[in-house]
Amino acid sequence: MVYGGIARVLFPVALVAVVGAGMWGYQEHNEKNSILIKAENQYQRAFHDLNYHIDKLHDELGKALVVNSRRQVTPSLTNVWRLAYASQNDVGQLPLTLMPFNSTEEFLSKVADFSYGVAVRDLNKSPLTEKEYKTLESLYKNSAAIKKQLTDVQTKVIDHQLRWMDVETALAATEKKSDNTIVDGLKTMDKNVQEFQEVDWGVSINSMDKKKKQRIKGIPGTPITKEQAKTNALKFVGLHPNEAKVNVEENGKAEQYNAYSVSITSKRLKHPVHVEVTKNEGKVAWLLNERNVGKPQVSLQQAQASADKFLRAHGYDNMVAVESDTYDNLGVFTFVHQQDGVRIYPDAVTVKVALDNGEVNGLHAGEYLFNHKQRVLPKAKLSDQKARQSLNPKVKVQNHRMAVIEGKNDGNEVLCHEFLGTLNGNTYLIYVNAANGEEEEVVKMDVHPVPERRA
Repeated sequence: MVYGGIARVLFPVALVAVVGAGMWGYQEHNEKNSILIKAENQYQRAFHDLNYHIDKLHDELGKALVVNSRRQVTPSLTNVWRLAYASQNDVGQLPLTLMPFNSTEEFLSKVADFSYGVAVRDLNKSPLTEKEYKTLESLYKNSAAIKKQLTDVQTKVIDHQLRWMDVETALAATEKKSDNTIVDGLKTMDKNVQEFQEVDWGVSINSMDKKKKQRIKGIPGTPITKEQAKTNALKFVGLHPNEAKVNVEENGKAEQYNAYSVSITSKRLKHPVHVEVTKNEGKVAWLLNERNVGKPQVSLQQAQASADKFLRAHGYDNMVAVESDTYDNLGVFTFVHQQDGVRIYPDAVTVKVALDNGEVNGLHAGEYLFNHKQRVLPKAKLSDQKARQSLNPKVKVQNHRMAVIEGKNDGNEVLCHEFLGTLNGNTYLIYVNAANGEEEEVVKMDVHPVPERRA
């Protein structure tokens, strides 16, 4: 009788629990399916967009080969540039992080850079060269091959109703039984891109490619060990080994990655600090404090003074602030090296300062470490008054100085007249080659230029 009473009481409770668990499981199942369907739809859309953009890119390259006037060539190459970048974006949205797809992405990147470089040039003064026509012919032929292979994969996807969600499973699996038609098709395409005949991209693209490889290899100098990287990182943040816990890892799996990633925790710091130390020479290229920054209590000018003091304390001499901005309660300052009154823009360092207490919160010094050297600066062949004649007469010049920047054609450093000017409510930095009077670069200022200090 007692057990019967208990059963009568517990049975409804158990029934409710079972039904509740079933409903919860059903809801979880539906939510999971909804997420999977949404992800699948996004992957399908990105892949079909990639096919569309590659198709149009091929058409525009063909059009650029046919037309014979600047008025028509420039829009075609501008479209090639836009479509190449759109294609890169499409690739980035596909679940291919575990699959080598570097050759195709690098090809699209170079197509974008080449077409942009030609499109923005004054083709009346510098028309397409014979080499550039041959490059366009090669790109047209190569894009046709990519277009065909993508179309083949797309056809299989549609005909066999293949799912992109299965791609992630196939890529994560190591067994051959997990091979996937989409993966096989894209791997074949990337391998074929590697086998394309060498394209003459021109001086500027080859120079950019060379610099990219130099970045991967790292700065030259004597290699250091993990223990040395730990020592250098602790010294940089001002801590003794006994008062900190340090973890050192290689920055990536490639043999020539350029830095060690060092994570530091300490009671003195209160929050973890991450430092990147170059494998050669052991220089600190990057620093970030994880601390949450409170409401601003110091001015941007005070923060700049703190950044300037920090750089001098760590061996960055003759640096001048050229830009300032704020976000997330941080003051962000760009400094460049100054030699004989000339600003050396390739030698750039970014410093982040917490606006609640004025302490340095972050550092990005990679460009400075790769580029800094003592230079023999040439003399300007053109005076600033002569250089002003190259400017749009509607630009109102606010300031002038001399600067070294990387040239638009070959990436080599160029001495320029730098003009700070305004037009239609916008502020621009305009760089005029001090040797020939050509405009090398025009930069719209989305951040604030730092005014020069008056003596």
